[in-house]
Amino acid sequence: MLDEKTLRKRAKEAGYKIHKGFQHYTVGGGIWTYADGERETGYLVTDLATDTCVWGSYNDIVDHAWTLQDVEDFLKNVYESNGLEW
Repeated sequence: MLDEKTLRKRAKEAGYKIHKGFQHYTVGGGIWTYADGERETGYLVTDLATDTCVWGSYNDIVDHAWTLQDVEDFLKNVYESNGLEW
């Protein structure tokens, strides 16, 4: 798996931006926590051409829903589908 810095660079080159942060409820905006109060950190990806978040990196419940591996898989797919070398 590539490191976060490399993925951020590749995302920018492909027209995307990676945001790291706590998961928030998509309705109400409060921070999602486990029963013991621990917060979940994840990643949200924005398409810079449309200034919208990529579905999957958020869902009907929370934002920042992806792991770093999910981000890498998404970007690899973007590169490959556009004929770019990963």
